Amino acid sequence: MNEISFWSCPPDKPVRGSVSDEYHITLLDPPLPGSTTPLPSHDPGRARAFAEAFPTVDAVLEELPPRSASDTLAVDIRSDLDLIAIGCWGHVTWISDPALAAYDAGMTPVLDEVTALHERYPRALIVGSAAPDFGETHTEDVIRLPDGRTLFASGFPAYEDPWHVEGDPEAILEALGIDQADLTEQDREDLRLGEEPHLTNWGMLGGLVLEHCGRGFRSGLEMSVFRVRHTEHYTAAMEEMWTWAP
Repeated sequence: MNEISFWSCPPDKPVRGSVSDEYHITLLDPPLPGSTTPLPSHDPGRARAFAEAFPTVDAVLEELPPRSASDTLAVDIRSDLDLIAIGCWGHVTWISDPALAAYDAGMTPVLDEVTALHERYPRALIVGSAAPDFGETHTEDVIRLPDGRTLFASGFPAYEDPWHVEGDPEAILEALGIDQADLTEQDREDLRLGEEPHLTNWGMLGGLVLEHCGRGFRSGLEMSVFRVRHTEHYTAAMEEMWTWAP
């Protein structure tokens, strides 16, 4: 371990490939549902402050040039795992961090960080999702309302068990004023709400909630990219999950 890293493997070591849209958390500030007007420009100062306070991060080491919000950060080698992306667009805050990925039903980084963020932002709607493919796709999806009600679903979509689901998705939708009857027939077919947990598209459910509540992306938005030192705990978990066996 060197002075700025908790990793035990070199930065150029190949790791399991991934892209940044496979693990992310979004916060929407009130009022909810939010405005449908286009989002304002990115606030890099707010993004850095958010990065410095994010629980997976031990220290921000470098701020890289801003990138288009439509870009994805590819993970190919170990040093790519040190990159996080953050967008702060008015009432919307979004973060992508590979530390949010998990490959085991007993690991809940998305739920853990959504819970921590709720303590800091109690009035925000918070939606998190991770679906990394480490040979098998494991998904973890969380929707947390400002009043604390939470929907949590975690498991392997390819298998009926094990799945861990807490909360009532229909109650979450009702609380946000989302009527399933207003969804398109295709959306209802793809969502498969009410079926067995491994058949339900939990990530799509979170996306529908965000779109309904005012996450109105537009072309031209930017995001900040930071090279960080993750905490020792998260670095150890990432090294176990992402690095290839020797």
